[in-house]
Amino acid sequence: MNRVLECSTLEKEILTKVKKEIKKKQPTLAIITFNKSKYSELLINKCFDLDICFRHYKLDNSNTLEVTSLINELNKDKNIDSILLVEPIPKNIDKYTCYETIDESKDIDGVNHLNQYYLSINRPRLINSTVLAVIRLLEFYNISLSDKNVTVIGRSYNISRPLANYLINKNSTVTMCHSKTRDLVNILKNSDIVISATGVNNLFKSSDLSDGCIVTE
Repeated sequence: MNRVLECSTLEKEILTKVKKEIKKKQPTLAIITFNKSKYSELLINKCFDLDICFRHYKLDNSNTLEVTSLINELNKDKNIDSILLVEPIPKNIDKYTCYETIDESKDIDGVNHLNQYYLSINRPRLINSTVLAVIRLLEFYNISLSDKNVTVIGRSYNISRPLANYLINKNSTVTMCHSKTRDLVNILKNSDIVISATGVNNLFKSSDLSDGCIVTE
C-alpha cells in the first residue's frame, strides 16, 4: 500500500512555534508581486494571521532594471529583514538577474545563486521554504532519506533543483523527471519516495508506484 503524507498536523505545530518566535523578534518582510495570484493572496493573508510585518510592493508594467533597483533599495534598508520575489514573474523581466540582486542574507526563498551554491556543497544557509516543508514533513514521519531512491518530478530552479541537492546531501539517490522524461512509470516503480514539485494534479496513478512508496505533493 502506498502512503501519502498528510501535513495539517505538522503545519499547526510549525505555526505555533512561529507565532512564539515572532513575539520575541518582529521581522519585516518585503513582498514583491507583479500579478494577482492565489499564492500571493495566501502569503499576505498568512502574514496577517501570524502578525508578521510586511511591505507589499506591487509592480505593474515593470522591467528588469526597475525591479533590481527596488531590490537594491531593500537590500540597503535596515528595517527590512527579508525579500521575497513572488512568481509568476512577467516574461519581459529577467528573473535570474533579480535573484542575483537579492542580498544573500535577506534571500528568504533561497533563490540567490550563492545560497543555491552553498546548498549544493552541503553548507546550506537560506533554503527555499517549499524545500524545507518537504524535508520537515518527511522528518515528522520519521522517514529516513539515506539509501532511498527518490524521484523528484519537476526541474524548477527555485524548488526542484535545490530539493534534489538537499536529498543528495542526505545520501538519497535522486532521479529528476520532467515533461520530456521517457517511461516515467518505470522510474516510479523503482522509487521509495516520490515528490511531485510541479503543482499539477493527476500526473500519475497509485498503480504506477511500487508497493509501500511514499508520496508528497
